[in-house]
Amino acid sequence: MAKQIGIGEWISASYDQGIPFLQQIPRECADFFLLNAQIAEFDAGEIILNGDSSNDYFCVLQSGRAQICGSQMPDGSYNAIAFLETGACFGEMSIICNEPTSNTIMALEDGSTVLLLARDIFIRFLDDNPSVMVYLYKVTADRLRAKNKAFDEFEQLSLLASAKVLPFIDFAQTLEKSRVTGTVIFEFHGMRGFIAFKDGRICCAKCGKLAGPDALEEMLSWGDDTLFKLNTHVMPETVNINQMSDTTSLILDALRNIDEKQSARQ
Repeated sequence: MAKQIGIGEWISASYDQGIPFLQQIPRECADFFLLNAQIAEFDAGEIILNGDSSNDYFCVLQSGRAQICGSQMPDGSYNAIAFLETGACFGEMSIICNEPTSNTIMALEDGSTVLLLARDIFIRFLDDNPSVMVYLYKVTADRLRAKNKAFDEFEQLSLLASAKVLPFIDFAQTLEKSRVTGTVIFEFHGMRGFIAFKDGRICCAKCGKLAGPDALEEMLSWGDDTLFKLNTHVMPETVNINQMSDTTSLILDALRNIDEKQSARQ
């Protein structure tokens, strides 16, 4: 009689985030997957899975790299939430939860190949191999831990910061990385202004009678006594800064303009 494997053995089974999916599941499961999956090839920039749409496949990235995308920017590009390396699996949660896919998945390299296991076959596969669910849970837990870490970093940004301790460019780069939408309020010797971010990119700035790039330069020219704080519940209705430029480049350009203007006055 075959030995019954308990949930405890599945949980304690070795798991390594860096090892490909097909190398971690039992050999017979991997063989079934390879025999029943289709293979598709994608070039850099091609969409593998569309976000907020029904998903008909569980996927394994057989070769190449892919990107888990956030919101689409005005220039058509996507913010990167995370990257998928060769061997990674994706698309499982939308099938298991019977919900649309959460994020768009895009190939990053020409000739990237993906193994596609149809929804109905994937469900039968899990029914026959319940131990694989534990592995998929571990994959999901890793992704959740990464998101929780990013959220914790985001929450820390709501604290009042001083330019003397934290340069604004470093603060802004964290906002960009975390794709934050909100308004940073500035205070300096009685003067006030704000710089607004949409999905991590600067979209609006205002300081007194100044607006747009002029307001941005004004606030960036303030000294180390500047205080700033993020408020994610306030967003201006006006957009007066083109979001085509990434946040870091925009700030560096403004700082160069400030230096040039100061040199011209001397």
